[in-house]
Amino acid sequence: MNSHFGPAPPVPLCDASGQLNPNAVGWSSQPRVACSLPGNLGRRKRWNHWTINTPDWTLSLIQADIDYVGYGAVYFLDLNSGQHVAHSQLSLFARGCCLPDTPLGSHAFEHPRVQLHFNEFPGRVRLTATSADIGGLPLHLALDIQRPDHQESVNLVVPFGKKGFHATCRQVGLPVTGSVQLGDREYQCANGQSFASMDFGRGVWPLNSHWTRAVFAAPGGIGGNFGSGWTDNSGHSENALWFGGLLLHLEQAVQMRQTGLQPLAPWHLSTDDGQVDLTFTPRQVHVAKPRLGLGLLYADTYEWFGQYDGLLRDAYGERVPVKAANGWIGASQTRW
Repeated sequence: MNSHFGPAPPVPLCDASGQLNPNAVGWSSQPRVACSLPGNLGRRKRWNHWTINTPDWTLSLIQADIDYVGYGAVYFLDLNSGQHVAHSQLSLFARGCCLPDTPLGSHAFEHPRVQLHFNEFPGRVRLTATSADIGGLPLHLALDIQRPDHQESVNLVVPFGKKGFHATCRQVGLPVTGSVQLGDREYQCANGQSFASMDFGRGVWPLNSHWTRAVFAAPGGIGGNFGSGWTDNSGHSENALWFGGLLLHLEQAVQMRQTGLQPLAPWHLSTDDGQVDLTFTPRQVHVAKPRLGLGLLYADTYEWFGQYDGLLRDAYGERVPVKAANGWIGASQTRW
């Protein structure tokens, strides 16, 4: 399993008893924290969430281990026709769910009904997934996700609550090639216009939580990651822009609001200083509401998929236009 921490040794996220290591708290543009989670049995949350965005279709893959249950989910959406298929699978005590302690390690979810494999190689990830029946159709996909050497990422550790904390690595704008076979139809990645994002999360969470996140990527290494909810009142921000694959961390808040009541109403994303001024136009929306324990435990998620247009400013104040950049916005409310 690859570590990819560079010349400095990794900083442990926790001590042996599961208490947050104060030296792990903060932000960096490269992974630096080893996210083993000892102790805290029942409150630990681990997940890897991949999203593939192309001009014509989008794919979301989630693998999670929340101690008492494992979760694997696949969602595929044809943006032009609106056709979509989804399958989510639970596994008691996270059997068959293998997640690493580092953001750049191989991982897999194995179940008779769905198999997800993310195999890490130098500079790339080989993603394969198979399901004999997803929405009544067989699914087979094989994708190569590139990790350019110069590409930076959002790496953040935030404490919250009395004992809670979360470590994340947000990777955005990773070029993708390959195809998805759904039934008798094959969907290809559009060359130079298909990008992956990954959300690596490891933490100790309270029972109730919520967050909103927005992501987009465009050719030329342009991209953005904006979030709120889990970082509120912490003094830390996951907000960032990419220019040529290099990251500009934003300390200021990014306002994200939908401008109407209709499900596909546009969103406006902005900062007070004008560094971000974007309109997100959804093409489709996906709602997932898995339930456990007679409905007492849940993770309600809304995901909008579409395009971003507008204006960014780089570190020098230069204007960078954004036109029809593919991306998404997600909002989650959980009791887990």
